[in-house]
Amino acid sequence: MYSSFSLLRASGDSTERGKSAISNIIDEEINPIAKLLVDRSSVHIVHSSPDSSSSNSALNFSIADYSLNLEEEEELCYLDDILATDAGQTCFVSDSSNLSSDTNSSKFITSLPFNTRIPPTEMGVILRYVPFIMPVVAYFTYEPTAKIFNGVVEIISSNTWVAVDGGQYQATIITPAINGLIVPSIALLFATLMSNTINTLRQRQLQIRTNLNTEANDMRMLSTMVDSLPAELRGIKNHLREYLIQYASRIVAESQPGLTIDLQMFIGSMDSEINGFLGIWNKLSMSSYSTMYVDTMLPASNYSVNQSHFHSYQNQLGITSRQRQTVTPFLSPYIFSEVYDALTRLRNERSTRLSALQSTYPALHYVILSLLAGSICAVFLMETNQELLIFLSAIQLRILWSMLVGTFSALAVVNYDMRDPFRGSYNVAVSVDQFYTIREAIKANIQMDRDSVNNSDSK
Repeated sequence: MYSSFSLLRASGDSTERGKSAISNIIDEEINPIAKLLVDRSSVHIVHSSPDSSSSNSALNFSIADYSLNLEEEEELCYLDDILATDAGQTCFVSDSSNLSSDTNSSKFITSLPFNTRIPPTEMGVILRYVPFIMPVVAYFTYEPTAKIFNGVVEIISSNTWVAVDGGQYQATIITPAINGLIVPSIALLFATLMSNTINTLRQRQLQIRTNLNTEANDMRMLSTMVDSLPAELRGIKNHLREYLIQYASRIVAESQPGLTIDLQMFIGSMDSEINGFLGIWNKLSMSSYSTMYVDTMLPASNYSVNQSHFHSYQNQLGITSRQRQTVTPFLSPYIFSEVYDALTRLRNERSTRLSALQSTYPALHYVILSLLAGSICAVFLMETNQELLIFLSAIQLRILWSMLVGTFSALAVVNYDMRDPFRGSYNVAVSVDQFYTIREAIKANIQMDRDSVNNSDSK
């Protein structure tokens, strides 16, 4: 059990040597391979090994050495390769500045943080003005609409007679049937479905916003914990940072407006970079304990390790019975505990966020709402299908018709707006902006480590 521990003599640099041993053990287990942002059959890697003659081949290789290709019609998001650290090569979602050279293109605008998307997209303009335009259009088109409706009814009914009173008697005798059962049933069903739809979509947005903020907080915490690792573990630190950068890029890619449910189901799997981070952290946790000889006067009974395991080593090294062995961690157990807790929270929040993203109403639900709204409009036209009423109260009917159409138009815009949590007036896209900052901050930490190593080498 204990024979696998590294045996180091008591000396001033024993701790540093132990840390170096851990770094070497883990670095050997972590092969610098290209990792995919998404796992799908249409993704393939083109690999050409860097020049082996280079003294620092892990850092000196061109972008073309590792290229990730997607089928053009199946491309999920824009991918690029960045220069890798000495811990490995990773495929990242590209920065917004690399997506398009044309700053006026829609691809460039939608890739920016929400608070910098200027001017708004065409769909945003439409959503903003439809509730104001539709009532005006309905006001000026009421009479033609009423005549068209009356003509359609006449064609369908195939009447062989003409209503000399302009349809007043017909409207009078059918009004009790309409107001007694039809209108209350349709209105109640429409109001219930509409209320539940808007409330559910709004709660969905609030849930996604909460999850994003919690994930951002946990990522900052993980980044801080990684920064606190010893400098001897620089390779492992940068490898863990790469996972955090890639995970931030994944969240940005999953939070783009207009992402279809099918793509959310695919890229929104739980097989994310957190699993890779957890694997590296598990290796670090298992290797963080190494046998270190210390010169101590404490009695052997104070040690939790069975001392019989060390008798052979004690005889070989020529230490006295007072020079005992103890298992000393190079890293505080509290750091491991905090990181594991943060990873658990991050996985839980991601699971909840993806469930909220994938849980939306099907198109049939909105078709039913549209049919109910159209039925209410048809009932209004049916009850007002009187030539005398139109002649005497044309302005009032126009106003009522414009109010009815305007209400349904506004509700339609709200539903369309809230269906995508990252688009329109009701959106949570601002919560995504912080991941750009987190990603750049982690990249800056990697660059600072590189600069410090280069400065030390130059000296």
